[in-house]
Amino acid sequence: MFVKLLRHLHGAWNRTVSFFRLFTPRLLGLRTGRNVHAGGGIEWPLGNVGNIQIGDNVSLGKHGWIYMPLNNRQAKIQIGSGTAIGNDFVISANNGIRIGNDCLISYRVSIIDHSHVTGWEIKPTTSGVTPGKPVKIDDGCFIGCGAVIHPGVELGSNCIVEANSVVMRSFPAGSVLSGSPARLLRLIAKT
Repeated sequence: MFVKLLRHLHGAWNRTVSFFRLFTPRLLGLRTGRNVHAGGGIEWPLGNVGNIQIGDNVSLGKHGWIYMPLNNRQAKIQIGSGTAIGNDFVISANNGIRIGNDCLISYRVSIIDHSHVTGWEIKPTTSGVTPGKPVKIDDGCFIGCGAVIHPGVELGSNCIVEANSVVMRSFPAGSVLSGSPARLLRLIAKT
């Protein structure tokens, strides 16, 4: 009985704290579903926050960074219902990033749809970013800690990306990936 009460109070506390953490981004246009939990220290792109859509029952870990260039009103980020993202995440879009429903994204994962403009006699600190290629992660994917998802990658449903993998190309549904660059280890058989 006492444990049940503590769980109820803990849940109520988390909902209240998340409400206040999301208050300013929502005022600026952030679209969220019901029961979205946001950890402390998330940096929001306040100029483009209206281009972010978060589904129901989503959990965002602490100290995340969501970035979209101020001068690009076309960039979009979508996070599907039931998805959980761990601490210290990076989601950076200059085109579009779509994360499906019921995905589990571990801590220190970076999902980036663009790069910096670089080359001879180009200063990367002031050169800006490339136009970007959309990233799509379908429903039910698991991305292990420290993984990096590069521009233009599409992961089919139920993919598994092992820890510290660098995914530079697309893979079909049910792929198990590992390495840098990530390679297909096997396909998960449907049951």
